[in-house]
Amino acid sequence: MPQTLPAFVINLDRRPDRLERIGEHLAERGVSFQRVPACDARSVAEERIARVVAPHGPLGQLGQGDRACTVSHTLAWEQFLESPASHGMFLEDDIYLAGDLMQILAHADWIPPETHAVKLEKYGDGASRLLLGRKIGQTPSGRALHPMCSRHVGGGAYILSRAGARAALDWRGRIRVPVDHFLFNDTVSPLRRVLRPAMVVPAMATQRAYDYNSDIAAMGKAVRPKGWRKTLRTLRRGGNEINQSPRQILQYLTGRARLMDVEFAETPPATTDSRR
Repeated sequence: MPQTLPAFVINLDRRPDRLERIGEHLAERGVSFQRVPACDARSVAEERIARVVAPHGPLGQLGQGDRACTVSHTLAWEQFLESPASHGMFLEDDIYLAGDLMQILAHADWIPPETHAVKLEKYGDGASRLLLGRKIGQTPSGRALHPMCSRHVGGGAYILSRAGARAALDWRGRIRVPVDHFLFNDTVSPLRRVLRPAMVVPAMATQRAYDYNSDIAAMGKAVRPKGWRKTLRTLRRGGNEINQSPRQILQYLTGRARLMDVEFAETPPATTDSRR
């Protein structure tokens, strides 16, 4: 089965151990990839980061690690657009991928034309209850594809169309949230409506398979304020959530979306239900 969708792995120069690990993992899956040298928060100049992502946004002050990570993803999108491929898969180097990975990379016919982002990763441990739309397709191996109607972050593994990558890059310099929120959080991202992302169910990627320490934790994620600043940030986040509630409630009550428990699965379901 030939691979037609390119895979891009984001990896820091100072972490050859991670590159070796994911290289072996993808080789086991029969998948070739291109390495994307990551932007290093320890050494990058503020000027370079500021050309892509702001230091403040709806989630508060962003840590240097999150900002550098966002820059790294934009570099991967640029590299993808240099290829002739219709879609590309983007991976962080601590991801673990299911056994049917190669089947989704053989062609992009399974991705609806109006869907410009496909989330492969289930973020966090265990199952997450998500509001998802009616099934719009499935992977070649039988995993369902559902439109995302609520936020679910994590940027470890996803697919973008060319139009999706171009739309995301058009926001360089105006991005105000970490990359996973930029792609998959409808409460704070102006891009998400354009991408119309869908999620693979059950998920086929997880960042919980290895005991890696985060390379950006020491540089901080969104900085946690104290006192009145903390209260203000909480109110802003709550307001963002409330703004989406009427739409989500309507989708749920009219049957256009339902709550589903989503978790990672090493193998696709044995049988599929076209109504799910």
